[in-house]
Amino acid sequence: MGDPYLDAGFEYDEEGRTDILNSSFFDVSFGADPTANEYLDRILYRLTLALEEHIIPGDWIILGHPPPPPTPATFPTPRILRTSVLVVMSLAVGYFLFH
Repeated sequence: MGDPYLDAGFEYDEEGRTDILNSSFFDVSFGADPTANEYLDRILYRLTLALEEHIIPGDWIILGHPPPPPTPATFPTPRILRTSVLVVMSLAVGYFLFH
């Protein structure tokens, strides 16, 4: 067990990471602090260090704003359809005119 004075009241789990809820500085009864703001001022620095220890390194993605979808592949369907109709109609007209 570490020195409580040097550890600033932190407790550690079996993996060696800070166990915030069991640490002595985490006191939800506000003890001698009359307001929540004073309580947060008292623990914020130590709590920030403890939270940084638990952050997984890597890229973070905000789930509320997904990346824009890729642009759809351009396929010349209308142009092919117009050309096909024109060819079929030309053949039909030619067939009826010359037979």
